[in-house]
Amino acid sequence: MKKNLFYLFALICSMSLFTACSDDDDEVKSLPEVNAPYVSSELELTYGGEVLLGKKVTFYTADGKSADITLEGADIALTKETMASGLVNPGVIPGEPKVTFSAALQPAEGGYTFAGEHVADNYSMKYEGAVEKGKLDLALEVKLAGDNALAGNTWNLFSYDPYAVKNPLHVVWNSEKPFSVVLFPFPGAQPVELQPGEFITLMSAMGIIPVGDKKMGVNEILSCLLQSVTFREDGNIVASYSDVADIVSPKFQNSPLNMVQYAVKNEKLYLYLNVDAIIGAVQKMTTKGLDMETVLPVVLPKLMELIPMLSSGIPLGYSVNEEGNELAVYIDKELGSKLIDILLSLLENEEIVAAIKEAATSNPDFAMFAGVVEAILEQAPEVFAKTNEMELGLNFVK
Repeated sequence: MKKNLFYLFALICSMSLFTACSDDDDEVKSLPEVNAPYVSSELELTYGGEVLLGKKVTFYTADGKSADITLEGADIALTKETMASGLVNPGVIPGEPKVTFSAALQPAEGGYTFAGEHVADNYSMKYEGAVEKGKLDLALEVKLAGDNALAGNTWNLFSYDPYAVKNPLHVVWNSEKPFSVVLFPFPGAQPVELQPGEFITLMSAMGIIPVGDKKMGVNEILSCLLQSVTFREDGNIVASYSDVADIVSPKFQNSPLNMVQYAVKNEKLYLYLNVDAIIGAVQKMTTKGLDMETVLPVVLPKLMELIPMLSSGIPLGYSVNEEGNELAVYIDKELGSKLIDILLSLLENEEIVAAIKEAATSNPDFAMFAGVVEAILEQAPEVFAKTNEMELGLNFVK
């Protein structure tokens, strides 16, 4: 009997021991040192298989079993001297300034791994990542939701044809006050009225821009620089483009992923730009006859009003024809009015106006239009201020 009681006692102790071991196995140790925002060199973020810069990922777990992960743009400053702090890059997912999702965690050496799918109204996202103290890796595959004519399609720039009604450049610009100019200065010539859009269309068709050993118009130049744009389902825009240096013999190549992204919201096309790339381009800008030290003090106050668009997206108008095979993407009056303010501030500066006139008269092919340029510059403030319709952009076709 005593022997049986001993065996029973031993069995109970063994079961208790196994239960305790099982409880120990289920207990996951939380690592609070991994709870942090990750940016810059601490963050390895890929989107569609390519590195995505300028973002911030915040990781937080309370129990080591699941984590809240927040995706957003990182803080930026365009220049150390002139730009205020507080500006942030666009969000990781186009059209979403901040995204937070919950991920189940698996313990790993010094941290955790996680993988899964997050579905929201405007997108679905597959994710896979790992975190340890001071380092977070995250790979995202995103698909934007919603039905629009752009996603998943490649649009070719309209072909250049000097005799066609429609060309690469899309121009609709009307004002309550049109320009009044004498186009051809011969005896008895009378001024004609031209809407801003008509003037731009006229000038863009003229082959007066020196390119190599020939002269081109704006539409022909556009056709040598841009071949097509693809609106990917993950929100990336990929352009087939050629460098300006190869304009005589274009060599088309695809732009990198994650340079320009898009989202369609409220019947507008919003562009989200890679700010780091913009900064690099601006720093390399040079001009002939008019240096940036003259221009920047004039336009900077107005440009500052546009800076928030780097975070919230640049709003563009777009339209697709009934057949669904023609697309126009353009700056509309909402954004155009802000750009007009910048133009008007430039035209108030005598040095800038003088430089424009000098550039026009120094081109032999344009010299005959020097009087037109002078008249346009004089009338522009009133004409621009009374703009009532504006569409400036590009025409595409499938």
